[in-house]
Amino acid sequence: MTLCFYCGVVFAFRCYKVLDAVLHTLGDKCHRLRTLVMDGCYKITDDGLCKVAEGCQDLEKINLSRCSHHVTDKGVVAIAENCPRLREVILGYLSEVTDTSCVRLCELCPDLEIVTLMFSGVSEKGVRALKQLKKLRIIDISSLPGIVPADVATLTQFCPDLQAMNVSLNPEINDECLLQVVKYGRHLHLLQCVSCRITDHFLTEVGRHTKALRNLDIGWCQAVTDCGVRALSATCGSLQYLGLIRCDAVTAEAVEELMAEYPHITYSTFILESKKLIERARREGFMFREDQNHVDMLV
Repeated sequence: MTLCFYCGVVFAFRCYKVLDAVLHTLGDKCHRLRTLVMDGCYKITDDGLCKVAEGCQDLEKINLSRCSHHVTDKGVVAIAENCPRLREVILGYLSEVTDTSCVRLCELCPDLEIVTLMFSGVSEKGVRALKQLKKLRIIDISSLPGIVPADVATLTQFCPDLQAMNVSLNPEINDECLLQVVKYGRHLHLLQCVSCRITDHFLTEVGRHTKALRNLDIGWCQAVTDCGVRALSATCGSLQYLGLIRCDAVTAEAVEELMAEYPHITYSTFILESKKLIERARREGFMFREDQNHVDMLV
């Protein structure tokens, strides 16, 4: 890899051969570095990150998703302690990055606006620390076993600029938690809560609490029914998109009726997305044989 010593951005997305030697060079020579994307570079380790932390203290954005178990709290804490201007940190799929990293980032990097922790080792204490980030706009805390609904519920009270939140795959997140999130999230326009403990109660009440919510994804929430989806569509005037994939108690007939009654809302179900895929294939020249029960691709 050839590096310009004056570069401000290094983008190494899924560059599987990148080693710590590259990070050592960055730390030694590229002191103006602002953005470092290493998503999927699974051979880098804490040693390389510590070198970047020492030499690139003006860093504003770092993406370490999928960098394997070789990236731990040691490397992330070094970044937090040396790079106080961080505005975006992406730590998805890092099982060895825990509450220790999250707490230090929240304490030392007050300008953070975007934080992604999905499938990491962060839990209750780390999520609670996020309340310190007054400039937080986008947060992904999906699939974090052990997080407490009460801590999630108050995030929008402490982080008033939140615009997008992903709490998917956390089965403890429930109606009451998300109603609090929406109530105080005056700028919250995107809420993803796939496979959470959501019922029709949330869908019936949410429209009373928000004028900002435009995109809501409640896929795989099996307790949701036609009744709740109808109530949401009728009462949430700002809604533009509703994700319903594998909400098996929501019928195709009800969705068709709602599409006609509320044309400004895009409804996403397994059947609708499958039809879109088939239509796209037809436009690209594929042919199908259809009957009442299935569709076979001919070409």
